[in-house]
This record gives sequence, structure tokens and C-alpha cells, in this order.
Amino acid sequence: MPLEAYKETTDTWKGAMRRELSGKRGETQCFHVRYFEIAPGGYSTLEQHQHEHVVIPIRGQGEVQFGCSIYRVGFGDVVCISPGDPHQFRTPADAQGPFGFLCIVNATRDMPVAVDGAGFCHICE
Repeated sequence: MPLEAYKETTDTWKGAMRRELSGKRGETQCFHVRYFEIAPGGYSTLEQHQHEHVVIPIRGQGEVQFGCSIYRVGFGDVVCISPGDPHQFRTPADAQGPFGFLCIVNATRDMPVAVDGAGFCHICE
């Protein structure tokens, strides 16, 4: 399965790629499994949506932002994202390699909406 661009535009993300492992080719399960990889210095969109998903890091070290809090994550960790939680994944610029993780998400889901990080975290202070 080929690596694909994380999203169509690069306005809100950098250095991220993905593979659709299961759920994009007519499978009937109620979930999709995807593999994401973020290069050193890269990040996913800071976004929120109403569907939940689970992220399982399997390569390298990365960070996840929940709202205004940032946590380091790596192999053996599990990240559960609840409906409405603003979140972002990133790889520190000084990382030795990419941060890779599995993402298990509902097959039927709403579209993510980008969150203004500076504006959002200002309300948490």
C-alpha cells in the first residue's frame, strides 16, 4: 500500500504521510486502520471532530497535544481521542527519525475542523 499525502493542502500540516491499511477498499468493518508517519520537525493539523479514535505509536518518539497540554509518546503508549478534543501529533525537530503510529477510527465519521492553536490555548490560560 503506497504512502499518500496526509491531506490535500499543506496549510495546516508539515511532513506527514499516511497509508490506508484497512477500510478504503470496500471492506465492510465499522472501523478503518491507517498508518501515519511524521518526519522530524513535522506535525499533523491541530484539529477537532466529533468522532473518537485510538492512536498506537509503533515507531520513534513523538508528541501529542490535547487542548493546551503536550505529552511525549512512543512505542507501547495508547492515545484515546474523545469527541471534541482538539489534538495534534508531531515529531520534534531533533528526533532521530520519523514518528509512526496506527490510527483506528470509525468508518463513518465527521470531517475534522482545524483549530487556531494560539487562539485556542489563550482561552486555557
